[in-house]
Amino acid sequence: MKKQSVFYDDTGVGVVRRLFALFFLNVSDWICTLALIKTGLFKEANPLMSTVVSNIYLGFFVKVCVPLTLIFFAFSKIKNADSHQLRISNSIVLAGTAIYFLLNLYHIVCFILADHILH
Repeated sequence: MKKQSVFYDDTGVGVVRRLFALFFLNVSDWICTLALIKTGLFKEANPLMSTVVSNIYLGFFVKVCVPLTLIFFAFSKIKNADSHQLRISNSIVLAGTAIYFLLNLYHIVCFILADHILH
């Protein structure tokens, strides 16, 4: 059996691991967004999410409960997926992870800017 790289592990376990990484980045995006909005210097740029971030319970449901439910649903389906389906799933999850990684980097830059403005 050949060793898979972290990015190209198209096994079901690899896809699930990356789904949880994507989940972590999604939750950290939500938490960082809330913290940046509290500074008064930033607002939610996504009009669809402005309602979600203004209500902590709705935010928790949309950013935590729904994604976890989808991950567990995906896990139940991945067990029966063929290699083509796993490759497609891997590509989609990696694209989402890249987007959320960039969003989290953007939040770090915003925290640095906020610190400079407020101090």
